[in-house]
Amino acid sequence: MTDHTTPDAYDAYRRAEELVASRRPREAVRLLEHVTTASPDHAGAWELLGRAHFAAAHLTLAEDAFRRLVELEPTSAWARTALGLSLDRQSRHAEGATQHRIAGALGASGRDATRVELVGAGPDPTFGGLVLGDRLRGGSS
Repeated sequence: MTDHTTPDAYDAYRRAEELVASRRPREAVRLLEHVTTASPDHAGAWELLGRAHFAAAHLTLAEDAFRRLVELEPTSAWARTALGLSLDRQSRHAEGATQHRIAGALGASGRDATRVELVGAGPDPTFGGLVLGDRLRGGSS
């Protein structure tokens, strides 16, 4: 398997973090699409892409990003909460409720929902931030 991570992807990810925190999610999406192409298995990039799409009201695209995140991190309560909220916003409440039940079983907290709802909440370093940065620079975690 070829490693497609590059310093450019790392820089784009960091810039996208700043854009999401600055409530400029549409700009962040453009950068993150390149990051997820270069690093398709990095959960942190998918999390941030989902958050950016959610903030920009691109709900189907947010759902897609959060579904990929769930594939990568199936035991993440936060990922399930995010997917559930994106489904709720699309009035797909039964599907959303299923994800919320799974999230609850995985130990979801109120903070999990807040991280999706608030664009400026910033990245969670335990969910990709520094670890993703190390991987994108070629280090290990």
